[in-house]
Amino acid sequence: MTLADSDKRLKRIPDNDRDTMKAKADRVLMVDVSSTDLDILGKYAPNQDIDTIRTVEPGLSTGKHGITDQEIKDVLNKKIKEPTGIFKKG
Repeated sequence: MTLADSDKRLKRIPDNDRDTMKAKADRVLMVDVSSTDLDILGKYAPNQDIDTIRTVEPGLSTGKHGITDQEIKDVLNKKIKEPTGIFKKG
């Protein structure tokens, strides 16, 4: 196979498109914080222990789109103020 054939083959594969790959990466990196999570976490101080919050609040979203420890910290520190990811409206 020549280099020209190889380049043509790469251009035909849609997964090698940089814009498409960047869009996929952005979707994967998007956090999922629901409005319920925001309501629950609103009563805690930024220095609150994450494990304690998870133990006391079973209503936090879990599973594939559940809230992570870093997302909890970001909500407590007011970096996340509205629903994000799959919970974002419009």
